[in-house]
Amino acid sequence: MFFHLSKYAVILSLMLLLSGCWSQINFDQLTVVSAIGLDVNKQGQLEVSVQLVNPTLPVAAGGGGQQRRAIAMYTANGLTVEDALETIRKQAKKSLFFSQTKVLLIGERLARQGLDDMMDFFWREPNQNFNCWVMVSKQSIPEVLSDSKELQAVAAEEWKAYFKNKTYKPTSGGIQLYQFLPRLEQSSFQAAVPGLIQVSKPSSKDMIMEIKDLAVFRNTKLVGWLTSEEAQIISWLTQQSSLGMFEVSTKDIKSVMFELKNIHIAMKPVYENGQLQMKVRMRTQATIKTSTEKLDLTEKQTTDLLETELSNAISETIEKTVYKLYRSYKSDAIGFGEAIHRKAPKSWKTLKGDWNNKLAQINVQSSISIEIIKSGLLIDSNIKKDDVQ
Repeated sequence: MFFHLSKYAVILSLMLLLSGCWSQINFDQLTVVSAIGLDVNKQGQLEVSVQLVNPTLPVAAGGGGQQRRAIAMYTANGLTVEDALETIRKQAKKSLFFSQTKVLLIGERLARQGLDDMMDFFWREPNQNFNCWVMVSKQSIPEVLSDSKELQAVAAEEWKAYFKNKTYKPTSGGIQLYQFLPRLEQSSFQAAVPGLIQVSKPSSKDMIMEIKDLAVFRNTKLVGWLTSEEAQIISWLTQQSSLGMFEVSTKDIKSVMFELKNIHIAMKPVYENGQLQMKVRMRTQATIKTSTEKLDLTEKQTTDLLETELSNAISETIEKTVYKLYRSYKSDAIGFGEAIHRKAPKSWKTLKGDWNNKLAQINVQSSISIEIIKSGLLIDSNIKKDDVQ
């Protein structure tokens, strides 16, 4: 009996010495995916591209050679995302590491066809980075990932830094994967995705890209674009940003540029005479940045006029933007359905079944309260032509 117990004790001791990392992948077998792109090629096949990071950049023999690029780009076709990625793994001879992915880039052609069967991979991949940023590109995805010229060696790092900078939030929007995926499947708050657009000439050697405009989705399909000015309105209504710039031009004033701060927005669903209304209330503070006219802000009449003109201009832009979303694109990219769901859940049960089509019937009323708080460093509050704060 003692012999058997001793034998089992020895076996258990040996088992404790065994490594528990039998399924671990060595670091030199991994490569970090900084960006992943989805599109369709000219033959209509799904095309998947990945931007991979070179962990080390060895110098050529002798020390005087040119360094390797910081990234490598691979592209493959497949029936599914996973099918194409398996081909890329064979090409790169590495396992792909998605936990540090910065950007998911979707081609406009694919987005217009619909993403119904494409997003399953991102739900199922165990190492997925749900904090990566999503964009829609009007240019070829492989070219963008391979040739984009940015200050940082890895373009995806530059794009991520751009979205995290609050200065650019108003006009660029910004949506992360954990927000994007569920909005493809719900009608109460649908997706609006920043665009990545080439601003350099197509014949130029360097591909210079700009993050601008918003791609509007209705469920899983891209249905249209909003301009940067309209994108700023969306950022305010969805409370992504409390900052912004707004230009006012009237018959009396050629151009005054305002900087808006401390923007507070409230959206309220109201029924009037059986008609659903969306009432938007906005409160903000404004500072004059530039002016083409001489303005004397010591006169109350001048400040009252500027506040009225700015308020009217913002109100008109809000209503035009919402009507474009609701009547042209039939997409609730500002989450008004969510506001109804929170404040009147019983009403939402009757609306949600055909919400996309009911959007066109909603009337929008906006109320804007603005306070001009200062005129920069000018002591006498006289703003001359082309003064800059």
